[in-house]
Amino acid sequence: MENHNTKINKKPLPWSPSKAQVYTIYVKLGKKALQDEIWSIMMKNRNKTEDQVKHVRILFHSEFSALVKVLGTPQGYYAPDGFFE
Repeated sequence: MENHNTKINKKPLPWSPSKAQVYTIYVKLGKKALQDEIWSIMMKNRNKTEDQVKHVRILFHSEFSALVKVLGTPQGYYAPDGFFE
């Protein structure tokens, strides 16, 4: 558990962000690589094809937390209590 001082000047990660928010949060990563990772997680989680997940706008919390586990917590953000549970 992080203490209060590590959260100063950081924003909490959103619970169930849109893909556009994820691209903004992980601005330092290439969009295509990030897009491929998002689609991969969504296809596994939803049992859908790439064409089906391309047009989905919002990630489920479980999908976003899986992405954060793979990519790490982005700079300037912290995972709120219970985020990975």
